Amino acid sequence: MTLLVGSLMLMAVVVTSVVLYQSYRQVERTSINHALNVARIAQRSISRNMELLSLDLDSVAWRYRHAQLHSMPVQQQLEFLLGEKVEAGYIVAQGIVNAEGTLVVGSPILEQIMPGSFSGRDFFDMARQDAATTLYISPPQSVRLERRAQVIVLSKRLVHADGSFAGIVFMVLYLDYFRQLFEAMSLEKHAVMSLYSVDGVAYMRVPYDDAFIGSVLENAPQLQKLLASTSPAEGSYFTRSLQDGVQRLYSYVRVPKTRWVVFIGQTKQTLFREWMRMLYAVLFLLAVFSTASVYLMSLLREEFFRRSKLDQQLEEQARTDKLTTLLNRRALDEGLQEAWHKCQRNQAARFAVLFADVDFFKLYNDTYGHKAGDYALVAVARCIRSAVSRHFDRAGRYGGEEFVVLLDEADAEGALHVARTIIAALQAQKIPHERSPCGRLTISIGVACLERGVHRSIEEVVKAADQALYQAKRDGRNRVVLYQAPTEVVPAAWQLSSANS
Repeated sequence: MTLLVGSLMLMAVVVTSVVLYQSYRQVERTSINHALNVARIAQRSISRNMELLSLDLDSVAWRYRHAQLHSMPVQQQLEFLLGEKVEAGYIVAQGIVNAEGTLVVGSPILEQIMPGSFSGRDFFDMARQDAATTLYISPPQSVRLERRAQVIVLSKRLVHADGSFAGIVFMVLYLDYFRQLFEAMSLEKHAVMSLYSVDGVAYMRVPYDDAFIGSVLENAPQLQKLLASTSPAEGSYFTRSLQDGVQRLYSYVRVPKTRWVVFIGQTKQTLFREWMRMLYAVLFLLAVFSTASVYLMSLLREEFFRRSKLDQQLEEQARTDKLTTLLNRRALDEGLQEAWHKCQRNQAARFAVLFADVDFFKLYNDTYGHKAGDYALVAVARCIRSAVSRHFDRAGRYGGEEFVVLLDEADAEGALHVARTIIAALQAQKIPHERSPCGRLTISIGVACLERGVHRSIEEVVKAADQALYQAKRDGRNRVVLYQAPTEVVPAAWQLSSANS
């Protein structure tokens, strides 16, 4: 039963662990899918607006090549070129720069935020050097208008009819566009959303941190690996944030036709809060179950021990003579059969049987009463038990005042020694018996040893010992007789003297 309870506990732990792991994975998958969906919404919004802004730059470039442009006054040129704006609330300025880096036409505010020549600026030099670049997006820049603001510059290359570099058309865009876009997303508490370029340049982060804008990612090889061009277009991973040291599950999506990657980071503590509550509840229940099981097992163990002890006592009672506490007739028969079968299996094995009977016991009962007769049998049993000291020997009450002793691996000499010891021990008790010739309670013993080829069953060995016992009775009692085959029974060469008796 203890093994069964232990197996059930182990099975419960295994099943619970599997279920908890599966639920953990399910929470993780659900969180990743939710984060990726939010990131995809941001990615599509950014991608769509970048396309619209790129079309706006194309429109400005087309107007710049209009034949009547140069015949217009300056103010009219400005209105003609920059009159239409996409997402005007986030566009700071627009302009056209010639091949020498001089501003041809542009928003008046450019003189304040970007004075001087444009040659040497990254968005100009990149368009001049790389003809393959369609839309260049500059790293974040800090400008001061009515307030300090973070901006980026979008530029496109202008070419002459022969394909040579003719300058750029560009647009200055507030980064607040990304901030408001990210803040409008459905993010969990303590979650972060950020925009990086594949070069590791930070463009935006929500919760907003002005110092974060424009910083370059360093000492994050895992993130740099994800930003590489060979990495998947979207995915997720666990890592600890370099900004606040919080471990998060990050999901990322690349923005098509740009060098941007949108990241959403969800704190592991927030994602798995409900799962952790379930885990603690399960662990508590497991602890209660384990405690109850251990308590139950202890009760069961005590009960089994009690029952085992009771069964052992019952077994002993079933095998024990109630009066003398020696083996009873049934237990003796079993022991004799075991000894016989052992000798059948092992030709070198041997045993001896002592058959004992209390002398003149009926007269003792008639003289002293049956109660005294019981005490006398108990005294005889005590003498037999003291003489039979080996644990593999057997001694029992055969019936009435008869006793049988089975001596395993004993020869005639050893058996006679035990029989004499029993008689001497009883003599030392000095139990009165006025109707016995000896004046004391005595016992007669017949001894028989297994003789192969003569004895064909255990019953024959017992019968031989019984015959030796009767010979001892005929010879005057209070003595030991050894049975000798085939037909002759010879008294033992030892007999207690009358003086000793």
